[in-house]
Amino acid sequence: MGVYWSDIVDTNTEDREQFIAILARNALKSVLEEFNLTPKQLARRIGERVLLFSSDDILNIRWEEYRQFLAGSDPMQAADREFEIRNVEVPQSLRRHFEHVTRVVRLREVRAIRGFTRINPPGDEENPNVAQISIRRLDWLPAVEVRGEGIFLTLSKERLHNWEAAAEINVRADKVQRAWVSEWRQRHGEGEPSLRITPRFLLIHTFAHALMRQLTLECGYSSAALRERLYVSEGNDGMAGILIYTATSDSDGTLGGLQRQGTPSRIEKAVVAAIKAMEWCSSDPLCIEEMMTVASGLSLAACHACVLAPETACEEYNRFLDRAMLVGIPGDTTVGFFSDLIEG
Repeated sequence: MGVYWSDIVDTNTEDREQFIAILARNALKSVLEEFNLTPKQLARRIGERVLLFSSDDILNIRWEEYRQFLAGSDPMQAADREFEIRNVEVPQSLRRHFEHVTRVVRLREVRAIRGFTRINPPGDEENPNVAQISIRRLDWLPAVEVRGEGIFLTLSKERLHNWEAAAEINVRADKVQRAWVSEWRQRHGEGEPSLRITPRFLLIHTFAHALMRQLTLECGYSSAALRERLYVSEGNDGMAGILIYTATSDSDGTLGGLQRQGTPSRIEKAVVAAIKAMEWCSSDPLCIEEMMTVASGLSLAACHACVLAPETACEEYNRFLDRAMLVGIPGDTTVGFFSDLIEG
């Protein structure tokens, strides 16, 4: 909506529909026709988006992104836009594990610098534990806009619910959760961190790392060029997806090599290879027996030889990883969500 966006947002909610109706006679006529909306519908959507942007709840923002990835888009309508996705048929061999595979042909990411931290990662939204970039509060932030591409996948909810019910899986997740709460309290005092480490979170996060490592081999990107974005929330209707993407200021972000790995034949090959690579680590048996992470306890079966990634690629600073969630442990492969892919 170009130059009219700020005026529309600043208009009172009660008057916004009337204001849009006036603009619809000329300035916004093409926008309403393109999206097949009435002024009232557009006003409601803008109101919802304003509330979303004013919220500090990151989970709400991710829900919006998650829904957009699942909704799909018309390639013809998205030809000139900065966001285009194409839904892909899930390969037969992966349908027990995945519900959706989506090629993200193009995306735009805005990265803003809010503050700095050293030694320890930042905390949660309520206790960020970062040094502000200015003594006084600013109404702007330094930012960079980058474009790229990626692959979005969601796990099978039915299989995930059955898997999460296993006692051994919850024991492993609880071990990491206790270590996380203890570490958080040492830095922030009493209370609980907003992030809860669950079997679902460990599974999706570790799978994202495994897939990133495999995709660097398949499409030629460096390991530092790929990034993860996790979509995880609990419950029957919770999120269970990942976005592996590249977005850089140079041409690496738009070469097309990554999103093409989302075609049925290629994603099938990449997923199977990624899981099989997790079956064995050059640091085993120390790694699978959790000896490599005993100092912090924030990960279990994880080390630089198997699942750790460059810290710029990981949302959680290489914490909360456990490849046993993917392939199981010696003598009990049922712990692994993808164990049958290896056996098959």
